Amino acid sequence: GRNLVSDPISNKGLAFPLSERDRLSVRGLVPPRILSIQEQERVIMDEYTRGWAARAEQEPEDEIIKSGVSPDNIRKWKVLQSVQDRNETLFYRILMDNFQDMAPIIYTPTVGWACSHFSQLYRRPRGMYFSHGDRGEMASMVYNWESDEVDAVVITDGSRILGLGDLGLGGLGISIGKLDLYVAAGGFHPRRVLPVVL
Repeated sequence: GRNLVSDPISNKGLAFPLSERDRLSVRGLVPPRILSIQEQERVIMDEYTRGWAARAEQEPEDEIIKSGVSPDNIRKWKVLQSVQDRNETLFYRILMDNFQDMAPIIYTPTVGWACSHFSQLYRRPRGMYFSHGDRGEMASMVYNWESDEVDAVVITDGSRILGLGDLGLGGLGISIGKLDLYVAAGGFHPRRVLPVVL
């Protein structure tokens, strides 16, 4: 399953129907919501035409922007996520070498903005999603995760994220950011951590 959603030729993103998610072992690796290719296209085109850093500049009343997250922080967050998508070894080396400067970019306060815009920023699975519809299936779904050995799990229910309220699936960004800090500062192996949103 993990190889399938990481393969740009075979991956359908959120367009996998439930029957395929079970059959192909991707259930839990992608958010439970199903979006057609056309719906996913609209999300990408919105980002393409308006861009998130530009949108942040246009939203000066947004509570997160008021809290000190600048469009430049958002740009830096996206650069780091792009590196992590391509080369995790390089990502963690950069993070470890620049920890003090980058910790506020990959976690608080910038992660609050990323969580509130998570559905538009989602590119590939970085954790597991367990929804109400997965009751009774969670034990089998956990085998879809790439690693049999996990040393640290950070779980969120997506509520009360940094005082922003209930962000639902977007709360996964908190679990991801916290585990990135655990890897860079705590010495956990990146393949042995599991971000989860319930």
